[in-house]
Amino acid sequence: MSKKNSPRQIFFTIIFYIAISFVIVLLILGWILSNRSPFPYQTYVIQSGSMEPSIMTGDIIGVKQENEYKQKDVITFSDSSERVITHRIIEINEEVHQYVTQGDANQTPDPHPIKQDQIIGKVAFVIPKLGFAVAFAQSKTGIAILIGIPAVLIIYDELRKIFVEVKK
Repeated sequence: MSKKNSPRQIFFTIIFYIAISFVIVLLILGWILSNRSPFPYQTYVIQSGSMEPSIMTGDIIGVKQENEYKQKDVITFSDSSERVITHRIIEINEEVHQYVTQGDANQTPDPHPIKQDQIIGKVAFVIPKLGFAVAFAQSKTGIAILIGIPAVLIIYDELRKIFVEVKK
């Protein structure tokens, strides 16, 4: 004997699977962004508009170390204060192996040239806007919501099943 699910049950089932899928995707992205993954790329969430419109705030970038860098390459590097920055190479001083960089949205070059050992790598890919979702998922509110919604749906579904069985 087959039981037909009500539209309400189908709706909650769909919402449940969407929520679980979303949590799984965000967990995987968080793992990749933690730079502990086996992929040859380090990933970063862009937090400023200095590279707009090429790379926007909230985009995720994948950075891969290269043997050499050319003018117009977009690179990610650590500055003298250990901040991670992504800017474009606008000039190369071959004699001392230094790079002058500038954000696409900036009017002037960065104040200090970058040495080869400061470069983390060249930007290999950009995933637009996904960084906002990952940043939210890593916040206390995001974690509470991403765990809370599926938990509430599971509890609701189980209580509903118990209520139906008790009613029989």
